Amino acid sequence: MRFLDRQGRIGGRLHWMDLILLLMVLTVMVRTIVSSWPRFDRREERKLRLEVVIFGLPVDLAESLAVGQWVKDQSSGEFIGQIRHKEVAPPRQEQRLFGELNRAALQEQQDVLLIIERTGRLNEREGIFCGREVVRSGQERLFHTLYTEFVGRINRISVMNE
Repeated sequence: MRFLDRQGRIGGRLHWMDLILLLMVLTVMVRTIVSSWPRFDRREERKLRLEVVIFGLPVDLAESLAVGQWVKDQSSGEFIGQIRHKEVAPPRQEQRLFGELNRAALQEQQDVLLIIERTGRLNEREGIFCGREVVRSGQERLFHTLYTEFVGRINRISVMNE
């Protein structure tokens, strides 16, 4: 008994080109299923504490920031968290510059440190997520509350142990 007959069929039933085509289709199907299968990443929902530093905020805008307000990221539209603590440095008073009146300094400016808390998702491979966007230390972003819009830098991100 021969493996291939005169017409090139395996065992007299299946042509060898059909077998190669069938193997290629099965390979593509298996590869598609494996690549589309969701990865198993360890994800945890934890409480995050972000320290946001705002340099040179005018005094009246610094006063409008209050504990309990929600802070939103301008670019993503996601809420970064709720203000839990606010520290204000004394206003800069450099009204004289080289002995002359500095009119730009008449509008006093303050440096503000905001402590913002929110639950976020920790992903081992991709980082810390507040909503859909990754949050990293050192990023400068445009934030806004209901009353104030400001540019702040994320100084530190702490993961809270509940």
